[in-house]
Amino acid sequence: PNMVSLSMANRDDEVDAFDTMMGIDADEFATLLDDAEDSSDADDADDAPKLHRGGVPVLDLPDVTPEEFHRRFLATRSPVILRDVRRECAPAHLGCRHLRERYGDVVVPLDITDTNRRDVRLADFLDAVASTSESGGDEGADDLRCRYLRNLQMHEHFPAEAAQLSLPTCFGENMLRDERKVPRCPENWRRWFELFVCHPRCAGFPFLHKDTCHVHAASFQLEGRKRFTLFHPDDSPFLYPIGNTGCRSRIDPEAFGSGGTTSEILGRFPALASARRMVCDVGAGEILFVPADWWHTARAIGTAASVSAAASFVDAQGLDAFLDAYGEFEAMRSLVEHGAGVIT
Repeated sequence: PNMVSLSMANRDDEVDAFDTMMGIDADEFATLLDDAEDSSDADDADDAPKLHRGGVPVLDLPDVTPEEFHRRFLATRSPVILRDVRRECAPAHLGCRHLRERYGDVVVPLDITDTNRRDVRLADFLDAVASTSESGGDEGADDLRCRYLRNLQMHEHFPAEAAQLSLPTCFGENMLRDERKVPRCPENWRRWFELFVCHPRCAGFPFLHKDTCHVHAASFQLEGRKRFTLFHPDDSPFLYPIGNTGCRSRIDPEAFGSGGTTSEILGRFPALASARRMVCDVGAGEILFVPADWWHTARAIGTAASVSAAASFVDAQGLDAFLDAYGEFEAMRSLVEHGAGVIT
């Protein structure tokens, strides 16, 4: 009931009358309704989360036991936002200022998988995205604000900071760290923390996707805010998967951006109208758990730059599925190395 049908929202290119009348967009209004419903139902179900955001439960991390997390979220493959109120998993100082002071002269890739990739000094990029002005008349800075520093392996580029990040203990054992249970996988998968930094003017992640090999994902919001769009795995037939892995969607990224899903986009991707979208905002000090096979994409919102770290992990319940998928991944990679195709 908390999922929003794309067929009911943002189907016109014109200014939405609801937004104009209420001074708040429909997603934010739905969140307020969710919060009110949670408050009124609190006495009826002690075991129920007391707050939802866009249909996603929000809990204080110190209150969540491993048994509760497994029962509610791992076993059911359900997303949740965890408020790391003590900053036990991601220290509060890990933001633009710290990265600039310590690694300003490091050259980093922007839009790393795109054809328009650009390598820049980290200080130059952070100076541009940390600016709160809309435009300073500097075309170079304006270009940087529209670019994305993403999927940067932290243990390779920022090892000291990577060592300060940890998965919540309630997640349980990460099978990727156990070489006996997962004898073969890239070393960076065993300590998977990737850095993402972007300005709100950036369009966000370049495509809707689900993570490879049935891994779970956790996004640690270090600074700023991010808006996530999520789809349940059952909605895969409506999301136009492409490539030999089927982990990417062919749908234009702007369908999940600030402009919403227009009638023009639905004209090209009509099945999208049958998919159920969940939209939730994640703020500094919060962790979004994205279960295996859930489709997701995200973009920065507000006025400040978004800084986040993404982790991937595998629990005991998902170990067999991971091993099977990784075996197929290795076979496909071998074909690519011999010129028989590409991995998409």
